[in-house]
Amino acid sequence: MITSGTLKIWNGRWPMKSMMRRTTFREIKNTFGRFAAIMAIIALGVGFFSGLKMTKPDMMNTISKFLDEGNFYDLHLLSTLGYTDDDVDSFAGEKDVLYAEGGYSLDVLYKNQGENDRVLKTMSVPENINKLSLVDGRMPEKEDECVVDAKMDSIKIGDVIEVADDDAVEGKSDGKTDSDIADPGNESEGSSTQDILKVKKFTVVGTVNSPLYINFERGTTTLGNGKIAGFVYVSPEAFDSECYTDVYVKFDRKFDIYADEYEDYIDDRKDEWESICKTSVLDRYKDILMAKGMTEDMVKDITLDDADGVNYYILGRDTNIGYVCFESDSDIVNGVAKVFPVFFILVAVLVCMTTMNRMVEEQRSMIGMLKALGYGKAAIMGKYMIYSGTAAVVGCAGGYLIGTYVFPEVIWYAYNMMYIHMPLERTTDWTLVIGVLAASLLCTVGTTWFSCRYELSETAASLMRPKAPKPGKRVFLEHIPFIWKRLKFLRKVSVRNVFRYKKRFFMMIIGISGCTALLLTGFGINDSISGFADNQYEEIQVGDGVITLNTSIAGDEEDDRFSSLKDRLDEDTSCYDLVSESTWDLVHDGGVKSVNMVIMEEPEHVDRYMKFADKDGAKIEYPGKGEAVINTALAEQYDIKTGDVITVRDSEMKEIRVSVSGIFRNHVYNYVYISPETYEDQMGEAPQYKSVYFNLEEGADSHEISADLMGDAATASVTINKDMKNRISKMMESLNYIVIVVILSAGALAFIVLYNLTNINITERIREIATIKVLGFFKNETSAYVFRENRVLTTFGIAVGLVLGVFLHAFVIGQIKVDMVAFDTYIAPMSYVYSIVLTFVFNFLVNRVMSVKLDKINMAESLKSVE
Repeated sequence: MITSGTLKIWNGRWPMKSMMRRTTFREIKNTFGRFAAIMAIIALGVGFFSGLKMTKPDMMNTISKFLDEGNFYDLHLLSTLGYTDDDVDSFAGEKDVLYAEGGYSLDVLYKNQGENDRVLKTMSVPENINKLSLVDGRMPEKEDECVVDAKMDSIKIGDVIEVADDDAVEGKSDGKTDSDIADPGNESEGSSTQDILKVKKFTVVGTVNSPLYINFERGTTTLGNGKIAGFVYVSPEAFDSECYTDVYVKFDRKFDIYADEYEDYIDDRKDEWESICKTSVLDRYKDILMAKGMTEDMVKDITLDDADGVNYYILGRDTNIGYVCFESDSDIVNGVAKVFPVFFILVAVLVCMTTMNRMVEEQRSMIGMLKALGYGKAAIMGKYMIYSGTAAVVGCAGGYLIGTYVFPEVIWYAYNMMYIHMPLERTTDWTLVIGVLAASLLCTVGTTWFSCRYELSETAASLMRPKAPKPGKRVFLEHIPFIWKRLKFLRKVSVRNVFRYKKRFFMMIIGISGCTALLLTGFGINDSISGFADNQYEEIQVGDGVITLNTSIAGDEEDDRFSSLKDRLDEDTSCYDLVSESTWDLVHDGGVKSVNMVIMEEPEHVDRYMKFADKDGAKIEYPGKGEAVINTALAEQYDIKTGDVITVRDSEMKEIRVSVSGIFRNHVYNYVYISPETYEDQMGEAPQYKSVYFNLEEGADSHEISADLMGDAATASVTINKDMKNRISKMMESLNYIVIVVILSAGALAFIVLYNLTNINITERIREIATIKVLGFFKNETSAYVFRENRVLTTFGIAVGLVLGVFLHAFVIGQIKVDMVAFDTYIAPMSYVYSIVLTFVFNFLVNRVMSVKLDKINMAESLKSVE
């Protein structure tokens, strides 16, 4: 008996709310396949987006922490005269300086126990700046102990390394980068290891990482085979020198790594330190002259312009190869993260809308009954919103946790091939967390509201009546009797089902095409990137190397030192040419871009070193007077066409205006080539030829020849193009892991979409499938009948996806921007094959999984009425 109290409680609605919650969670249990599909697609989308999005911050945080803990330098000061303790103390007292520390470094040839001797950069253990991170063992405690590069697997703790000879130290300063600066620290020429190193044998007591060497690059040298194999740190007491070869300065200001504010701050400070270092070097030069017998009155008026061969350099972090490369390498991941997640979000909306729309349609009678019992629209809609919202929250949480752990870890593992090994330091971006949660709820709860609003507008009575079946329509093939009459009955049924259910048709096409497009793009990224270094240095930039001349003698062919280099070139190379190569700015409406201005002294010899061809392979001639040829990346960035007039400007604000006569294919760096006549006509003087392009004889050892050329007084640095090719190829290897991640994610996306739509298809047609079982269809015949439609729709989806993938790939390649590197938009034929095959494989796997559900359908279902 229902009492008034009972009615009061009932009207209070709390039992109804309790019942609604129970039916909601019962719904999750009974339709867990659908719930899991929503949860999985949200998890996949959130995981993919969050994982890629957090990869760069995690990588940056890892390197930033390592450099901060090591007090990575802000300025690196070098001088051909070296610096004294007084200089270091003076530097330490300058504005904003936290530490100033002197140190020793030199390249030394060590014996290699039966193998070829190797060159190791030998440095003193620092105290406050560029501090070492101990990987294994301990730090040196005696003069004859050392720690070595952790990336050198061939040298173990306990090994003894021995200096090969007394003259294995280069005795000049050359170049302007950390990897190329040699020992400037002794005032006397011809300094030997015996003079500088007091110890000839060192026992390895530990392995370390150094902030100076965060990637695999170790630099070049004039010794041995021309390459530095690694580094060694020894006690400062192991050196015997009256001056330091290096001084490092650390400021007391804290900036985020690679921040624009930091760059601006350092640029401002360099102007001050130019004067500080100039004064210090000049004072030391005067002291040396006075020590050699000159009086204070001839010395006081001397300037550095009077000091032949005395130079000083103020280097920032931007000259450290590892530091510079890491910024551009990490940007590759960011480029991918901008594009791919959009597809996952769109497919997530698609899956959620399809699932909830089908669920609401199936439960029309339940909704009508709930309305008849007095439930309002908000309460009924809340049930389905809780259903989809719960799937979104669970999927978002799981996807974020898994994605932000797995993706950065996998990609960082790939980067460990190029950079030092260290655990990934993870960060949490709460803005991202809130953003992906809001997007997940919007995708699910929003689509649920969209799906429910129409059904809830009907009356309870109409909802409890079954929905009238759609009227039968003829498909387009029925209007082609020649084809239609030749189809078997079951094939006709499949064709009708494929084209009759248009919503399922388009949902399947969109989902499968998205998967295929992602697969094709993933393979295409690999095609575009993996071979571009080979293409650059084997088909475009065909020269073997470049020599940079000391500026004091550049282009002065009468100088004896240059004559000596010519003799070496005649002996070591098959051909060589003088070149003017310098950095200019391209001034354009779209901005200012740094470019390499190149002028061949003998333009007719350009084919020896550079092949000018457009994208179609047609040859481009060297520019004539008033003309220039530029590379494709530069032309595309600023929308420059053949015939356009461009302006280039040097550091002294002098400008050259030329007409673009050709645009040549190129991948590495930006170039503007002009003729000597153009330069002389507009600048009023002949260009200064400060570089030499050269080619080697067939089979020549490039590193041995490089070492020989580096030993010449006229040479500032030598770059071997093969080394550049290997460096770039190694850098691009890390992208293979990103491609694998994309492909696996695309596979998971395809599986979820196919599973969800197939599950809906089977659920909707349970009575139909049960009926054909009753009619005597065998297991394989039933599966073929149901899954034939999947295969047809998958074929349509693949066709659309291949077209879509071409455009997506082109867009993604445009987003993957690495400084001074341009990639080809190229997809290999086999990539199309792989994408097609893999999509069909995913289709086959889903069909195998869903065939189990077909087997479980009871034939008694065929007897049930729609009522």
